[in-house]
Amino acid sequence: MPKDIPCCMCFKRCKPNFRRHIPPGVAFKRYVERCVCRDVSSNAMICGACTARVYRSLPIFHQTPVNTNDDEYISQPPKKKTLSSPKTINLNLPAISKSHKSCIVCHKDANQRNHLTNIPQQGTTQAFIVCGIFIHPHSRCCESHIENNYLNENTLALLGTKKSNGWFSRSDITGLLSGVRRMLSTHSGHLNFDVPIFLTNEDYVTLTGFTKQHFDEIVTHLKSLNNSAVRSIRTCLAVFLFKLRSGLSNKLIGVLFHLTYSQIQRIVNSTRNALVEDFVPDNLGFQHISHGDFVQNHTTNIAKSLFQPGENEAIVVADGTYVYIQKSADYKFQRRSYSMHKNRPLVKPMMLVGTDGYILDVLGPYLADGSNNDASITKHMLRANEEASKWFKPGGVFIVDRGFRDAVRFLEDRGFDVKMPFYLQKSCKQHSTEEANLSGLVTKVRWVVESVNGRIQQWKLFDKVVPNTLIPPIGDFVRIICPLINRFKEPLVKTDATSEAHCRAMLAKSKEPNTVKAFLESNNLLNKRTVYQKLEAEDLMDFPKLSMDDVRNITMGVYQLKQAPSYTKEHCVEDGLYELLVFSENPNLIKLKIQSRHCNSRAHSLWIEYDSLSDDPIKGWYCTCKVGSRVVGCCAHIASALWFLGYERFQGESSGAVTISTKSLADAADIPTTDSDTDEEYPEE
Repeated sequence: MPKDIPCCMCFKRCKPNFRRHIPPGVAFKRYVERCVCRDVSSNAMICGACTARVYRSLPIFHQTPVNTNDDEYISQPPKKKTLSSPKTINLNLPAISKSHKSCIVCHKDANQRNHLTNIPQQGTTQAFIVCGIFIHPHSRCCESHIENNYLNENTLALLGTKKSNGWFSRSDITGLLSGVRRMLSTHSGHLNFDVPIFLTNEDYVTLTGFTKQHFDEIVTHLKSLNNSAVRSIRTCLAVFLFKLRSGLSNKLIGVLFHLTYSQIQRIVNSTRNALVEDFVPDNLGFQHISHGDFVQNHTTNIAKSLFQPGENEAIVVADGTYVYIQKSADYKFQRRSYSMHKNRPLVKPMMLVGTDGYILDVLGPYLADGSNNDASITKHMLRANEEASKWFKPGGVFIVDRGFRDAVRFLEDRGFDVKMPFYLQKSCKQHSTEEANLSGLVTKVRWVVESVNGRIQQWKLFDKVVPNTLIPPIGDFVRIICPLINRFKEPLVKTDATSEAHCRAMLAKSKEPNTVKAFLESNNLLNKRTVYQKLEAEDLMDFPKLSMDDVRNITMGVYQLKQAPSYTKEHCVEDGLYELLVFSENPNLIKLKIQSRHCNSRAHSLWIEYDSLSDDPIKGWYCTCKVGSRVVGCCAHIASALWFLGYERFQGESSGAVTISTKSLADAADIPTTDSDTDEEYPEE
């Protein structure tokens, strides 16, 4: 029976045909000793499997057996050692496990309803740059996580790692580096709206005027605009909106977007046509909203309370805005586009707006000569525009300014109710109390159209002088901006219970007389000066203390309060004191003089009557300005006095007005007088 001889490495019994002596050589024996952690004699036996394992671990030795019967090997001389990189390497890098059966983001299993897709290379590169996470190229995720071959923002926020390191192959590392290089070299250095990682939501608002979510929604409507290898739909829309937002030239925009001048020109034209065809008809015009929906959704309770139309009667605010243009070499067009009112060439779009700021339609743009005033445009709208004549119904209310005076009878003959501020009669310097009150009611609603015009002017292309090359498409530009405002901007007016109560108070006050004005006229105090004594505001301690809500309830608006700090600043004397006059016979009647902000030679006198012991301490007011006799609110001069005397001087810190330093500006009237100048001016006889 053969003797059992174990292998010195695996300690298994070696059959006679598979026994081997430890071959000569230091490397082989040392490797075996490291594996068994003990010394091995030269007479020890090793099995064939362990011998092959040692040879695979020591590639520098290639042993060839010579005499198998004697169990002897003749070792060939070792080859020269060469350096070789491993196929895989272990890196301390956050990674996500590869998975084909479930999504690596939300971990949902793949089924017929939830289809998984391979993550594009752009997405894996994006995850590495933004989150520092390695995603295996063959990983899969839900289709909802991919957007234009990139991972959306929600997906990047949900990415989580399960491994802090992993084995990376050569192709993984080279692919990752090449993807990073390609993305940075292709998309860095210029504006790019196709890659989500390069622009934040604030960047979208600054460059295009809309948030990223709104921008993506606009892209979905551009069905007639095609993607191309040069630019995508997102790039086209971004270029177009940035053109309107900034008003820059095509060359400058081309530098920012890494495009040529001709490419920018084609992009602007194609995007304009696509928006006019796909987006504008659903959000602007008489055809996009019915008369009943407009009355129900875009007529505020404030307007209904003030003007009390029928249940199904629309209230529309109309006004023309201006877009200034270059002087044309076509003399006929130059004459017809020159406005005598503004003394410069322009075109006029006509705005039709709901009382909440919703834009019903934009007409024009029209020329600016005498044949195209606001009244003529209104007549043209109802006579030549078939959609407008069908949409408007008799009994509706038109709220307009004084430029529509020639169209008032035309509108009233067609059954419309026209609300317009009163004109100042000839030889009169001030509106009556009734006229000023009714004009205040109209202004309370009509201001929304001015704010809408201000929203349009925020797009710098319309705020600047438009070049002659853009005059033909300027109407499309305006008709594109208006539906964008309708769709994505908040309403200018929001009705609540407080505003309705405010309107009821305005209607009640509109029928009241101005008691302070009547008292001054009956006692002939408008021109007398001797019955007043000068006083400083610091000495007027019995004047009631008011809160901002109290002042706002008196002014019935915020415009007057915005003017108050500037008027107050100019009324203060050099040492910062606030001077006023007090009526000697009635100490609760004070008088002030406020400098006009428009004319140096004009100052307005105003009177305020108060009773500090009453629940309603401010009893009345009157000012000599054009609208100073109204009691529905007050003028800015009265508001500035009430704001300072009742609120500002009791505050610890002064809000103050804007102060502009004039030290760097010269004044030609500031000429020092010398003796020589005096002798030359008055020579001796």
